[in-house]
Amino acid sequence: MYRVYRFLLIVSCLFVYMQANAQFDDPQTIEVGPHVGVSYYMGDLNPMIPFMQAQLQYGGVVRFNYNNRWTFRFDYSRATVKASDEVVGWRPDRGLNFTTLINDFSLVAEFNFLEYYTGNPKKNVSPYIFGGISVFQYTPYAEYGGSVVSLRNYATESAPSDAKWYDKLFGRTMPVGVSLPFGMGVKFSLSKHMAATIEWRMQKTFTDYLDDVATVYPEQHATFVAEDGETYDLSDPTGNFLPGQQRGNAAFNDWFGMARLSLTWKFNMPDGRGCNLSKF
Repeated sequence: MYRVYRFLLIVSCLFVYMQANAQFDDPQTIEVGPHVGVSYYMGDLNPMIPFMQAQLQYGGVVRFNYNNRWTFRFDYSRATVKASDEVVGWRPDRGLNFTTLINDFSLVAEFNFLEYYTGNPKKNVSPYIFGGISVFQYTPYAEYGGSVVSLRNYATESAPSDAKWYDKLFGRTMPVGVSLPFGMGVKFSLSKHMAATIEWRMQKTFTDYLDDVATVYPEQHATFVAEDGETYDLSDPTGNFLPGQQRGNAAFNDWFGMARLSLTWKFNMPDGRGCNLSKF
């Protein structure tokens, strides 16, 4: 991921320089529309395989086109991420699984590699990169014996004595997290008012509890009685570990990503600048 950061930073600097010396004659506009795609997770249960056990995500976007290079947008995403030790196979001896529902609100800036304007046949396609910040609400669940249980209600791990500041602020009992979304995509002008984007994004979070797996096995295990009448150990379902043994990797926080398609409709700004098509 650090290589991705460096690549995006270098490319951004090059194109910011180009943008600073360019002229922008296209009017400012607003675009609004839905998006849909898939979401996935990378963390203690799935540290290496993108799009493993991908789930449906959807939402909406409001985009302010400042000029034909820079765009600022606010978007909402309703995403689901999940993973299972049995399916992923990274540490099948743990027998853990989770599903987390995420409501994400993000504010990002986009930079178009090429001059782009929705409705202009000469500036109708461009790849872009973006970065920003988001706040998200999340709830992790697990499924055992035909029952779904909220993991936030159970102390499945021992609390670390040397927790980082963001672990204390955004720990397992906190339903809200912060992330840094970034990625790349391609946008297309489909008509005078309609545009489409295809986008991939990753979100670096400041929590290690999207999956409720971060530290070590506790002295007192969390148990749950499922619908089938059986009692399940939420801390150690397989019974293979002792208190104090490593359950997760506290050195790295969880990530989640999305690949999605959006369709937006362009609206002119209230001052009517969006109606000036004579410069096309």
